[in-house]
Amino acid sequence: MDVMRRRVELLKLEGLGFTQAEIVKELCQKVRCSRRTVYNDFESRSEWQPALQSLVKMEDSLLKVVNRYEEIYRQASRRMMTATNELAQVAALNVMLKANSLMFETAILPEIMGRLKALEDKAEKGVFVQ
Repeated sequence: MDVMRRRVELLKLEGLGFTQAEIVKELCQKVRCSRRTVYNDFESRSEWQPALQSLVKMEDSLLKVVNRYEEIYRQASRRMMTATNELAQVAALNVMLKANSLMFETAILPEIMGRLKALEDKAEKGVFVQ
């Protein structure tokens, strides 16, 4: 269980924008492990991160990301409606705008990936449209 807790914390700290060195230092102190253990987690993340975050299918990953953007939008919307400070309201509106933009980009990503795959297939066959 310590391994899973350490790895979840690693992802959380990385998501908050901490550098790899900062994460290693923090985790070594917090979960009492060696630096090498945390660096091994970084090196092997392609093996454990998908299972830990349930990222088995691309569609599931996209749905999870859209859900997160929607939650960010909802929280910003609440803050915009309840804030008394005008700067806080503007900041909340900015977050809402960014969340909307990111949701749109995520929503069209599967279509773009499909088109790219079709172009790659044509290129492999030597078929080029001019």
